[in-house]
Amino acid sequence: MKIIKKVCGGLMLSLGFLFLIASFGTLSELNVENNSPEQKEEAENTVFTGIVLGVPFTAGGGYIFWGLRRRHQKELSDRLDGIFYQIIQANHGKITVLQLAMAAKLPGKEAKKYLNEKSQEFNASFEPSEQGDISYLFHI
Repeated sequence: MKIIKKVCGGLMLSLGFLFLIASFGTLSELNVENNSPEQKEEAENTVFTGIVLGVPFTAGGGYIFWGLRRRHQKELSDRLDGIFYQIIQANHGKITVLQLAMAAKLPGKEAKKYLNEKSQEFNASFEPSEQGDISYLFHI
């Protein structure tokens, strides 16, 4: 289903951009003084049609990709929450940045940011270790 949405979104964006490029390309023909009224009318129709078709296709393709991105972020967030809850349950509420980074295969900065957000959300306390690491203590 994701592949179909990606293909549809890509086609819609491509078609939308093509229509918009065609309409903006004919804008220069509107200001040419040598054009007959029929040529000017044809250019106006091309610009109008390109915008009328280009904007919805571009917006639709963008909306599809935005929805796919939002869904992907939700899946990542759910996966990370599950790993986080498993670790704090197994360690009786204690977790370090390194533990989360290793378990979730995240860069250290992202793991630290995530733990800082969760510590504020759940009013966690901190415990420095002898090595200088900080353990987050969540009250279960």
